[in-house]
This record gives sequence, structure tokens and C-alpha cells, in this order.
Amino acid sequence: MSTKLRGFSLAFVIYLIVCVSTALFIVPFSFISFIGPIAGMTTALVIFLGTSILWVTTAVVIVLSSFISWHFNLDINLAMVIITVLAIMLQSYWAKQITLAEVYQQNWLQSRQALLTFLFKIGPLTAIVCASAILVITMLDNKMLTGNLFYTFISSWSASVLFAIFFTPLLLLIKKPQQLTPSKRFFIIFASSLAFIAIGLLFKISQTVQLHERQNMFMQMKGDIKQAIEQEIALAVSKLNSLSAFIKASKEVSSSEFNLFSEQVFKEDSAIRALEWAPIVEQAQRARYEQQATSIMEQSNTEKMKVALEREVYAPVHYVYPSLSNSIILGFDVLTNSTDVLTMTDIMARDDIVASAPINLIQDDYSNPGVLFYLPVHDVDKHTESLFINNSQYKRSLLGVAVAVVQFEDFFNQMPALAKYDIDLFIEDVSSTESYILFGMQLNNSNRHVEQLDLVIYSRHWRINIVDQQPWQMQQKDWQTWGMLFGVTFGGILFQLLILMMAAYSSELSAQVMRKTQELIISKDQSEHESIAKTNFLNTLNKELQTPLQAISLFIEQLKKTQQQQQQVTINNIDLAQKNMSQLLDMVIDLSKIESGELIVKSDPFDLHGFLMRIDDILKAQNMSKNRTITLLIDSSVPHFINSDELRIQQFLMALCECIHDLYAMKNIRLTVKAHSHQLNTATLLFIFTEHINAQVEAEAPFVDYISKDISQYSTQMAMVKEVCQLMKGDVSLGVTNSGEKILTAAIKIIKTTNEQQLTYQTDVFDS
Repeated sequence: MSTKLRGFSLAFVIYLIVCVSTALFIVPFSFISFIGPIAGMTTALVIFLGTSILWVTTAVVIVLSSFISWHFNLDINLAMVIITVLAIMLQSYWAKQITLAEVYQQNWLQSRQALLTFLFKIGPLTAIVCASAILVITMLDNKMLTGNLFYTFISSWSASVLFAIFFTPLLLLIKKPQQLTPSKRFFIIFASSLAFIAIGLLFKISQTVQLHERQNMFMQMKGDIKQAIEQEIALAVSKLNSLSAFIKASKEVSSSEFNLFSEQVFKEDSAIRALEWAPIVEQAQRARYEQQATSIMEQSNTEKMKVALEREVYAPVHYVYPSLSNSIILGFDVLTNSTDVLTMTDIMARDDIVASAPINLIQDDYSNPGVLFYLPVHDVDKHTESLFINNSQYKRSLLGVAVAVVQFEDFFNQMPALAKYDIDLFIEDVSSTESYILFGMQLNNSNRHVEQLDLVIYSRHWRINIVDQQPWQMQQKDWQTWGMLFGVTFGGILFQLLILMMAAYSSELSAQVMRKTQELIISKDQSEHESIAKTNFLNTLNKELQTPLQAISLFIEQLKKTQQQQQQVTINNIDLAQKNMSQLLDMVIDLSKIESGELIVKSDPFDLHGFLMRIDDILKAQNMSKNRTITLLIDSSVPHFINSDELRIQQFLMALCECIHDLYAMKNIRLTVKAHSHQLNTATLLFIFTEHINAQVEAEAPFVDYISKDISQYSTQMAMVKEVCQLMKGDVSLGVTNSGEKILTAAIKIIKTTNEQQLTYQTDVFDS
């Protein structure tokens, strides 16, 4: 499988996972829900695999749009799909171009500033393209040009930013290690993945809480609306029952009495718009009724009102309140209106109220739907005879039918205010196959929460749909929703930034260490070259000077044999100057060897006490002719056998003894040797030079507070002494006590000789 095909397959699988996760996590789901995550993921894949992956993005968006439109029943048009594809392509291509140098040179994680710039480019900056396009798509989807779209903008921007800044660094770290160890890369990938999952869970919890709050709110609204409607219907029914009781209480009800009763009913606020009384009139009583009241009329569905044909029973409207504009229905036989209301056979067979199907009632200049509530009125006394009563045909005496005309439009208009929430109501009668709208218009359920309430109203089935007035993207959000959105967004950005900042800081330190190491290597090479050049120069100078010095020495020997006695002093002085110059050259050579590292300190066992005795003899022989003394004292703490370089100790000790008289400006010097033991069989060997007169005092307390001075400035020999002491992990210093007395201290590190090494050394000495 080619690299490009593997990249396409990887992109398709990632897109599928992102879209499925989005559909599961974001509730309620809409077309814009997956655009932000897909845009952020595309940004990461384009930076990782290149712009060729955009073909896969286009195909995936088209397929997903078709699937979402079918599965979620969303209205997705071609314009929305085109804007989505163009926005995703523009955002990812822009991110690719502005980060091309950082990705190609692999320096996006080399420093904290470079990392911050890189994350800003791929996240907050380019995500504005996707978020802006989603605003246009939202208006096209909801067919609304106004509304609160700020939350939609921020949430889309947030989703795109989080996907981009979490997945882009991870993909780049998989492709190039960025000079990070496998453990650091694993930690970054693991921590980022865990943080992204945690952010997703937090967002899911927030979505679930919001969904439950919305569901609870709608359930409460359903209960409130149901209770309000039932109370309003119960109020209308109570008025109708009162009318029935009023009619039962009187043998005859006059028009004035009916109007007076109805007037009292209408003083109370209710949905009743008219009260009617339709008595039962038989064919034999028709003429009498028409003489006292009005003609009995009827009306079919296609004809105008006309005189009713002969039939056994009539139910004409005898009274109506208010009569104004309703007098046209007086005498109207309700038994002929069987297409719009329940048949009178059903009404007369029941004792309770029966509601009619909704009918259009002409009110002023417009039609207003209403519902007729019929209540059969039976005579309490079966033997009572009335003008409009026939007792022979019914088991119980049926006086007539009380009718209440109820219109709920004004009441339904108050329902959204009662719900205390921006909702729309759509109420229809679905008792038959053909539904009838009672209130409202057909609602747009897209991106809105919908609840359905079914009510049975006196043999009629009403269905109430409660829908958000605005799509959920445009609704006002509470502070908890905003807090969760900003908290998750900036918390995720900050976490990812801190994780990558640690890696960037580690890269900075590594780069600084590497740079300093290179500088030190270059400096060391230069120093070695300079030291080698100086050593070569001193060696050459020494060789060149040794030749004339040897010639001078030969001439002096010849002069000693030929010259007179009085000239011997001058010759001896010349010989002494020549020897001093030769020694000086040797010291300069030793110093150059120490600086160049050619001088190596050995660690061989030898008898320290015997060595010091030999040094004492040499010093006495040298100082006897010069009328000066160096008294040697060896402390009991000094070990007999040590491991060190005997030649180097002798070298710096003899040099000190030669310079000490001139340095102290006195002839009698005391040299005290002490030792301080340390752990692991190591010790510090101290050589303390003090004035002989106060030797006892200074030997007992040589470490009085004093001002230390650098002795290398006094002479070349003292410089050589200091270098040798430092080479042997010690130092030499000249101090002055508070009383003005001088103390010269030289210290070196030694190793105490073990018993086995002492036996071996003694055996070698005696055998030789």
C-alpha cells in the first residue's frame, strides 16, 4: 500500500471517529455540530500529510451530510454543504501555509516562543474561518437572519481550536521525534490524549446536564399547560352545568331570564363566547313552537339556510346569548349539522357533556375556531309536561340541549407567558383521520426541543406540541453554560500549552547545553593550542639558552684554573648567576608542563618520615654557609608511610625553603608538618612556616583568622609551588595574623599507605 493511500485511509478512519463521537457527545445534534471538530482535525491532517488530503475531506463531508440528512431527518441543502467544504479547505490550507517553515525546519518545538506562535497559528487564528462560516450556515439552516449567534460562534471556534492544538502536535511528534527521548514523547502523547478525553467527558457531562434541565423544564411546562387547559375547560363546563341546573329549576324559561342568567356568567372571565338553549320539539309541537318563537330552519353543507323539512324531532336554537350578531342562528335545527358536530342521537343517549369537532365561527371580520360543548338536560320529574317536551319517546324526559360555544384562542395566547419560557404552541384536534388546527401554525422543529402532550376533552382527542421559539444555537445561555464553555476551552489550551512548554523548555536547555559544550570544546582546543605553542616556545627557548649557559659554565671553569685568588669571588658570583638562571628555566618548563597537563602526579608508597629527615639534612647543609636556619618539627599526627609523588613534594618544598627567608625577611624559620585525616584512608598534609622565635605559639594555633594573599605574585618559584600544590589537590597561601605575624601554609592531599603496601615497600627497600 502506497504512502498516499495509507494517509487517505488514516484520514477517513479519523474523520469517521470524529463524526461518530460528535453525534454521540453533542445533544441536540445539528448539521453544524461536526463542522468545528472536522475543521480542526483537517487542519492537523493537512499539516501532517499535506494538501492532497483535502480530496478526502471533500468526499467525507458530502457523504456525512447525506447520512446526517437521512438519519437525523435534517434539512441540509447544497449551499450549506458547499460553504462547509470551502470553509474547511480554506482554514486547513491557510494553517498549512503559515506554518510551513516551522514544520519543514522542525523548529516549532525548539523554544517556548516558537511553540506559542505555532499553536496560535493552527488554533485561535485559523479557527476564525470555520466559526465565521458556521454563522452563515446557521442562518441558512434556521432560515433566520437575527438572533444571538455569539454562543454558536464561540462553541464552533472552541471545538476547532481544541482539535487542532491537541492533534497537530501529536501527529508531528509521531512523524518527527523533535530530539525528544522516547519517554518524553510517550509522556506528551499519553498526557495529551488523557486530557482530550477528560475534556470530552466534561463537555458531555455539561451537555447532559443542560439536556436534563431542558427536559425537566419542558416537563414542567407540559404539566402547567395541561393543568391550565383542564381548569379552563372545567370552568366552561361548570357554567354549562349551571345553565342546565337553571333550566331544570324552571318549568319555563323566558328570554329575559335566560339573558339575565347568561349575563351573570359572562361577568366572569372564561373562554365561553356564547350560550345556547335548544329544546326538543316533536313534529306535532312544531306549529305551536313556531308561533311562539321562530321558524325552525336547517342548512346543509351546500345550501343556504331554509325552512326545515318535516321530521319526527327538532332541536331548534331557542335562546342565544349574546343575541347581537348571533340572532341569525335562532331557530336553527342543530340536528341537521351532523357533518360538523356529533349526532344528536349520541348526545341524547348520554348524560354527560359531549364536545364537538372544532368549527370555524365567523367573528367580526375573521374566522375563529371554536368548540361546542353539548349537555343533555333531562327533566327531574318524568310526569312534568312542558310546552317543548315529549316524554313518550325517551326513557327519561329530555328537555333539550344546553350548548356552550367556547373559543380558546385568547387563552392559548397566554400559554407562552404562563410557561415563563420562549415557546410556541401548536394545538390540533386529531380525533379523526383529518386533523383540525385549534391554535397556532405548523412549527419548525429543526434544532429545537419538542414535547408532545395528548389530552382527551369530552370524547375529543387534542394534541399539543410545545416547541422552542428559537433554535438552540440562538437561545440565550446561562452563566453556567458560558463558564463550562470558556473553562473547557481555555483549560484545554492551557494544559496542552504547559505540556508542550515543558518539552520546549527541555529543548531550549539541550540547545543551550550543546551550544555551551561546543563553546567549551572550542575554548579548550584554543587553550590547548596556545598551551602547546607556549610549551614549544619555552622548550625551544630553553634549548637555545642552555647552549650559551653551558659555554659560560665551561669558560668559568677555565677561568677558575687560570685566574688569581682575588678574582675567584667574581667568578663564583658569575657561576652562581648561571646556575640560578638554569634553575629558573627548568621551573618555567615545569610550569608550562603543568598548564598543558603533561606533568602527572604519581601515587607511590614511600617513607614520609625518612623523606623529611633527608630534606632536613639538605636544608642544614645549604643554610649553614648562609648563617640561617630552618628548624623542622614533625607532629605525631603525620603518618610514617603515605602514597604520593615524592619528587613533586621535594620540588615544591625545596622551592619554598629557598624563598621563605626572603619572603619573611628573617633568618630563623620553623617548619611544622601536620596531618588531618579524612574518610576512606585519605588525609591532608600541612607544611606550616613560622618565625622561629614564636614557633611554639604559631605551631599550636596556626589557623588564627588572617588575611590570605596570593603568593604566586612574589616570584617564579612561588608560582611553581602554587601550581604543584594545586596539581596535588591542595593550595599554598600566605597570611598575616591579627598581631602582624606571618604564616605560610602549604597543603596537599595524600593517601595513607595500607599495611600490605608498607610490607611490599619495605621488602623492596631491603632487597635493593
